[in-house]
Amino acid sequence: MEWNVTTLQTGDLRHHILSQSAHAVRRITRATLSRVRCERRRLFDFEWRNKTALQDQATVFRKGLSSYWRDLAPLLSLDATHASQLLVPLAFERMGNHASDQQLHRWIKDMKRVKDMLRTKSTGWLQDLQFASKQVEHYEVEEDKDRPGHVIIRRPLLSVRLLSYHPWSLSFDDDFSALCKEQQPEASQMFSLADDLYAFHRTYWFRAAEFIFSFHDYDFKIVDEEWQLEDRSHDTLSVGSDCVQLLVNALDHPTCPLEDLPLEAVKQREQCREQLWDDVVQRSPHTPVTSYLAYTQRVNVNLCLLAWMAVNSYGICQDVPFSMIQSVHDARCYFDSPDDQSCLQSNATDAICSVSRAILLLKCRNFSSIRTSHDCTSAVGVKRNSSNGLYQKLTEETLNYKNSLTSATLKYKDFKIDSLKPLEISFILENIIFRFSTAGVYLYLPQLRNLPGKIFLSFQITCITQILCSEVVYRMTGVPDLPTAVLIDSALTLLSCFWLNSFCYHMYACVRHLRLPDQLLPAEVSQLFRREVLCVFIPWSIVCVAAVALEKTSKHYLIHSRIVVLAGISVSVAFNLVCLGLLGYMYLRTRCTMRQLEIVDNKKFATKKQCLFMSVKAIILSGIGIIIRIGFHQAQGIAQFVYYMHLVTMVQGPVLFVCFVCNGTTLPLLKNRILLWWNPTNIPAGLELCSAAERNLARRNNEQSPFSESSL
Repeated sequence: MEWNVTTLQTGDLRHHILSQSAHAVRRITRATLSRVRCERRRLFDFEWRNKTALQDQATVFRKGLSSYWRDLAPLLSLDATHASQLLVPLAFERMGNHASDQQLHRWIKDMKRVKDMLRTKSTGWLQDLQFASKQVEHYEVEEDKDRPGHVIIRRPLLSVRLLSYHPWSLSFDDDFSALCKEQQPEASQMFSLADDLYAFHRTYWFRAAEFIFSFHDYDFKIVDEEWQLEDRSHDTLSVGSDCVQLLVNALDHPTCPLEDLPLEAVKQREQCREQLWDDVVQRSPHTPVTSYLAYTQRVNVNLCLLAWMAVNSYGICQDVPFSMIQSVHDARCYFDSPDDQSCLQSNATDAICSVSRAILLLKCRNFSSIRTSHDCTSAVGVKRNSSNGLYQKLTEETLNYKNSLTSATLKYKDFKIDSLKPLEISFILENIIFRFSTAGVYLYLPQLRNLPGKIFLSFQITCITQILCSEVVYRMTGVPDLPTAVLIDSALTLLSCFWLNSFCYHMYACVRHLRLPDQLLPAEVSQLFRREVLCVFIPWSIVCVAAVALEKTSKHYLIHSRIVVLAGISVSVAFNLVCLGLLGYMYLRTRCTMRQLEIVDNKKFATKKQCLFMSVKAIILSGIGIIIRIGFHQAQGIAQFVYYMHLVTMVQGPVLFVCFVCNGTTLPLLKNRILLWWNPTNIPAGLELCSAAERNLARRNNEQSPFSESSL
């Protein structure tokens, strides 16, 4: 079985190796079929008079079956070994390679890679055969009450019947030939030969494993244990978006398996398998998010779709052997014993591949292609030339099935759209500029340094800090890590909501006590503002400490930390709505009272422009926009739509500037202050008086009596 470049290029030596290998494979195949025929001739008849005799005969039956498996195990192992070793010289013989030494070196390297892929698939078969042989002792025999004189053999779930879920074809040729054509022009022939070898031996393996029970169809009835678990096609899990992005990228831009992956890419796949398994073990059906940044950290994925994304031909489980019995064992351990992960037979790196294969094939009706495999079962032993229609039909059905799953997967393709990146950067810069402008106006004008102005300024500073942290610092430098950045972003969102609480409550208190902000002395304003800061930071600190403590304690508490923050934001917005609702109620009650007193005024409450401004202000101050944005993120449908929502939120800066600066009160003050820079001698009306007392006296003389003016 040993060969090298010299052996391959020397015709006599190559033919000698091929003849020996082919002869060995034929002998192994004949030995396997002979063992099956021997078992067929040794028909076991159950003849008993009582239960004790039946159990004694059942023991003899199990021993005979164990002997059968012990004989087959080394034969099938040798068959798999010789089949993979035969691949390279057989491919060289069939393709008639006459390349140069350098090209030949590349060709041999690629063929070794194909051989390793074939060996990986064969290894899974051998593992399942070993597992199945150990399960024979758990077969139970009992009398068939419906057919007197016959027996029922009850096989456990982990039995030889699971071998039928192994694919009949490797599909290497269909999946990778086009990808590897540029790198290796003969890739299609390489993969096709590997597919043929696997299909040939798969047929004999299946006959040896399964056909033994077909000999006794008339003697006893076989009943298999059913896995008592409902369909999982509609279950969802919250997993790390980085791993989902890796799976989608592998599906959208698959790579040729003949290429040497960078060590970093290999480690990334292993880390992704471990991370996905941690996420699956946590069983979080939905993790609330509070911002677009948090949305890019976690994503809700259908469990069956995630399983398909992981184990498909382009996924992260290519190098993990397909052991069906081990997969079902691990999946039963996961679903039936969620607190006892020690019963897993796979390690932490391969567990996600093992469990995904089992739930995909057995518990995902909307995602399973088992029906196609069963159709292929009927084609065993039929000549290919007489079943072209069947093969063509199955190929078309399989392609349609893959295309449907691919379409469902690619909706997670982009959390950001590259073509809109310049637009996103423009929106972010515009948002920052206008927020700084609004804060600068409130710092510059003395009239806006009252208590509501200071609270609104604090709200603006919090929002500016949030944008700089999440949209500038994190995206440009990647510091801090994403979970920490999400915590900071969520905490600042909550703080901005609490500033709005203070602002809305102060509006209500001013109207309730009929004391306008301009009537407060500077010392009183400072004292009230310090009290407001204390009232804001105490509950904010409590919520943030609780969220950080939960998230940093364990990954299992991630969903609880997000719920704490989301609950804080929801309660805060509800408080704003209550305050604004009380303001509206007081206005309507006062208006109704004035009408009952027959106090009539020809002046309107406000113009359409002012009503529009007040409506937008009410929406901003209430925090409804924050709840809508967060609620939109909870849906987590298509990533592109969430990205559009993220772009819309970047327009809040200009909206705040227009509503709170470009109005009939602030804009004239700002314009007059700016005009004084160019012409200091031109003092506008109202600014020529030397004190606030004189301005109030002039205003009182110019205005009518409050009893004759009904405007509130």
